[in-house]
Amino acid sequence: MNHRRSLGGYHNRLTVGALVLAGLTLANLQACTEFRRSPAAPVATAAAGPATPERAAVIAQVNRARAAAGLPELAVDGLLERVGNAHCGIQVEEGTIGHFSRSGVPPYLRYLLAGGHGFHRENAATYSSSAAVPDGALDAILAHSVASMLAEIPPDDGHRRALLDPDVTHIGVGLAVRGGEVRMTQELATEAAVTWSPPPAVVRPRSAVALGGTLARPWRPAAAQVLWGPLPRPLSTARANAIRAYGYPPPRVTLAANQLPDLPGGAGGQRTAGPAAPFAVDRFGNFTLKWATGSGEGVEIAIVLATRGAGTQLIPVAAAATVVTASGTLPPELAFWRALAAPAPTAGGGAR
Repeated sequence: MNHRRSLGGYHNRLTVGALVLAGLTLANLQACTEFRRSPAAPVATAAAGPATPERAAVIAQVNRARAAAGLPELAVDGLLERVGNAHCGIQVEEGTIGHFSRSGVPPYLRYLLAGGHGFHRENAATYSSSAAVPDGALDAILAHSVASMLAEIPPDDGHRRALLDPDVTHIGVGLAVRGGEVRMTQELATEAAVTWSPPPAVVRPRSAVALGGTLARPWRPAAAQVLWGPLPRPLSTARANAIRAYGYPPPRVTLAANQLPDLPGGAGGQRTAGPAAPFAVDRFGNFTLKWATGSGEGVEIAIVLATRGAGTQLIPVAAAATVVTASGTLPPELAFWRALAAPAPTAGGGAR
């Protein structure tokens, strides 16, 4: 029996030390008549299907560890579970392991395209054997994997830190089993938005887009970042299996709440007549982020950073993805994940 578990492979939070403030360039927005976003709507956590005993046991094991560390338990999110199940099922079919399949789509983008609005992390585990998993053995395999993650020692303790992150609020356990192959993910997210108006899932280059929402108390929106990365590229099985860690793409722009753009004839941030702040927050905590996508194809991730109560640490608590393509349509490998935004019937085959 061969037990292999992915190492590293997690991105806990954006590193925001000294916040670098930059005015959003407005030159390519002047010809736009409106910013595109969906109507604001209350956020409802997707209901999970009936929890299998195996998934319920994993969640209970994680929540016991969090309770022992003085942390609140994680709520179950059905969307996180659906995304994890789909990824695990693909991996069993392909023979891939870890955080990536051959499509090259990163974990956070799978979740955001499926309609997620939180700041996402993923732990991944693999069990492989030439013999089929015996009846009743799956519980022990999964429990051993979770225990191994929780027993990690710094600095190589990314899985443990993800599970015991005080800012994580929700979990979904992805699981697929076929013969002697087991894939399991713990999909984790910080979900703080109580209303959410996401940007379009796909636009053409140089499009004006926007998102908006409200955070649950005691969170206070304080800054926003727009990240940029290239469109995912296909991977060979060997390359997908070799990736042990991943991260979010680098920021393209960082904005403080109510920071005004530079205006002709005036200093940046001076409150004179002109465009509104790209990241505007009102006295009730409602926020709107407006930006223009880049001139080329890629993936733009908008992150809302907040402080908790009177604290000063910036924590990523909400996110959205907009894919930029010349055609204004999603490539098939990304459209697959977008289709998960609506609950689908339980898949057969390798999912358990």
